[in-house]
Amino acid sequence: MSMRLSTLASGKEFTHIPDYVREYLDTLSRECAIYTDHWIEEVGDFRHISVAFTAEERNEFYRRSWAYELFLRAGYPKWAAETPGIDQDIANDADTYSPRLRDGNIIPPPYHCFAAFLGRHLETLVCFESGREVVIQLKGKEAKLFEVRRAIQTLTPTIRSFERREQGLDPWKITCEDDVRDLLYVMLRPIVFDITKEEVVPSKAGAHKFADLCSKAVPFLIELKWIGKRGIWKRKVEEIYVDIQTYARHPASETLFFVIVDSVKDIPDSRQIEEELTGVQTIDGLEVNVRAFVCEP
Repeated sequence: MSMRLSTLASGKEFTHIPDYVREYLDTLSRECAIYTDHWIEEVGDFRHISVAFTAEERNEFYRRSWAYELFLRAGYPKWAAETPGIDQDIANDADTYSPRLRDGNIIPPPYHCFAAFLGRHLETLVCFESGREVVIQLKGKEAKLFEVRRAIQTLTPTIRSFERREQGLDPWKITCEDDVRDLLYVMLRPIVFDITKEEVVPSKAGAHKFADLCSKAVPFLIELKWIGKRGIWKRKVEEIYVDIQTYARHPASETLFFVIVDSVKDIPDSRQIEEELTGVQTIDGLEVNVRAFVCEP
């Protein structure tokens, strides 16, 4: 039987973890970042990316990777909580982990893959779009769309930073859809030279609607939905389905970004809503790439 070399990280010797986890530990030790492959919607394919970690996130990754190491050494017991040395919070995350597949099916717990031991925050950094990934060798239109998506995904921390300014400074309150539109416009203006606000979108009925932000060069449209009170999230989602049909007629509708700002945490499962709305649709013979995001200021 071949001997596997050990990997040293955070003062511990790892011998059982998979090779890809070893690579994560190595690059985290060297440069506080991981390298992996993610599906990038903007190009419709996988690309190699890097994700930078904070020192606290790196140390937490070490702790949770060690828990997975102990679980593997113990021979895959039914419950992580039965494994000596695994902290209770990690064991609870692992034993209740229930991933949702792309087809909508849910795998019931226990499902003890490596992601089960990471916790939701680290799992997002490693496995999903977090807004912090940097795509290696991405150019042209795809690069612009990627930066737009990153800006949208940083709306939540940006809004919170405005509302929690240093002592003595008045907070900048974001209280409505127009505030978010103007903030996102400022964030995107250095990236997208022709971005405009309140783009007219004609409808079949002869009237017209206004998309919040538009670029005809990239091209894309961005529509914002503000949830300011409870009990209306379903109506906002229904509005998006109607908007998709209307906005698809606009020349810049190749990519439609819908951003739901849920200021009262009305949506019970934001990730599920994002997955249900996101995807390529064919409308009047045209393919439209719909991307949906839920932000909580």
